[in-house]
Amino acid sequence: MSNHPTQLGKYAIDGVLGSGAMGVVYLATDPMIQRRVALKTIQRSLVDGDVSGSSIAARFRNEAQAAGRLTHPGIVSIYEYGEDGDTAFIAMEYVEGQDLAKLLGANPIISEPMLLQVMDQLLAALQYAHEHGVWHRDIKPANLILTQSGQLKVMDFGIARIRDAGITQVTSTIGTHGYMAPEQYRGQDFDHRVDIFASGVLLYRLLTGESAFSGAPEAIMYRVLHMTPPAPSTVGRVKRTIELDSVVSKALAKDAAERYQTAAAFREALRLHAGKTSQGNPVIASVLHGDETVVDPQAAQLLRNAALAASATSPGSNWDASMLTTLERALASFVGPLAKMLVKQAAAKSVDYNTLVGAVAQHLQSDDERAQFMAKIIKTGTMGSVVQRTGPGSSGVSQAGTSPSMGTAGGTGPTGAAGTAGTAGTGGSAAQQALTPGFVAHATRVLASHMGPLAKVIVKKAEAQAGNAQQFIDLLVQHCADGVDRDRLQQELKKGLGPQTGA
Repeated sequence: MSNHPTQLGKYAIDGVLGSGAMGVVYLATDPMIQRRVALKTIQRSLVDGDVSGSSIAARFRNEAQAAGRLTHPGIVSIYEYGEDGDTAFIAMEYVEGQDLAKLLGANPIISEPMLLQVMDQLLAALQYAHEHGVWHRDIKPANLILTQSGQLKVMDFGIARIRDAGITQVTSTIGTHGYMAPEQYRGQDFDHRVDIFASGVLLYRLLTGESAFSGAPEAIMYRVLHMTPPAPSTVGRVKRTIELDSVVSKALAKDAAERYQTAAAFREALRLHAGKTSQGNPVIASVLHGDETVVDPQAAQLLRNAALAASATSPGSNWDASMLTTLERALASFVGPLAKMLVKQAAAKSVDYNTLVGAVAQHLQSDDERAQFMAKIIKTGTMGSVVQRTGPGSSGVSQAGTSPSMGTAGGTGPTGAAGTAGTAGTGGSAAQQALTPGFVAHATRVLASHMGPLAKVIVKKAEAQAGNAQQFIDLLVQHCADGVDRDRLQQELKKGLGPQTGA
């Protein structure tokens, strides 16, 4: 039986978004207004036991106070701080998107219109926070979320400082190496201009694809205190305009008095540059005129690819909904409403049906309960006959004809191909052939010619799910990118099967 609650305060728990040593972040629903929220939790004893302002628990309490006083479209909203039994929680805005760190990890260089848009939104949010007496103190890519519409959201005010609030008088060196300002390393008094410095480091990273200050923590501290990074126009894979060098230099001034004194001044400097160098670009025009956020085409594709890759690499992203519902109902007789969340978590980590059932059964308390659970599954017919998977990347056995996205045995799958048991073989129809490394390599080349590097992700996912060559082809055709000629793709894929195969 899982230790996860089914409810915290008034919020119904729908699933787990993440977890760490100190607590869990849940996806939940506010039943009063049917709003989805993220619940960040921590053990209440940790909150009650420390008022020094230096612990993780104090940062948790500080986040509720800092972000809770801010209402801005570029800042993740805090709705409520609450306590339920031994758990303290913060209810906050649930944002679907990619954090900038992951985005830059996959695509280190982004277009100038996109980076200017990111910086414009960030500095607007920081100006608002500073005007309300809140300094974030940990601006970095991992704390910035981009939605698919291009909206930037600043999150994690756990070490923010609230002006005149004693609880936030935490050690000045708390932060992220490489983004902390010199005065933080020196232990000096500081103010909102530490966020200006961190934003300058971020701009340098966006322009060059490299860190302004890198190395071991001690080396980073020395470089922040004593060295000036090379001008962005002289490094990196993409040639950037020299005019931005002076903007970065001023933001990274080691003396806070020589930096931009406000986020608004920093923002205006970037806007002046954008107005001179990017005339006619609709994204920049949107930024300059304060219109609704517009994403430049490269950025839009980048965000879509990130979302697709995350979906394609998730082991349980294509499970049949009715199959999961059957498991939920069988499990619910033992664990109640928590069944839906537990099945969803197990599906996200399982590559075949037997593994999924085993993962779900682990949440039962005894062998007797597990036996009863299995009896319920078998009674529904979903455990049926099984066949051995023989293709590369397979993981044991798979339910005949009911692998994800392939339909039922003798029926029709989503791509219109008849679902068949994955029988190993070397001749006959494609449905009878096992996958070979040579055919997988052929398929990767073919799919890459249609949709680029993302092909490798889709091939790997299909290879893990398919029981035979035909299922593999069907999955590739089904999950190829929009705009790909599916009939042509299928024909090109089948050319790699050899002369003994049927159509």
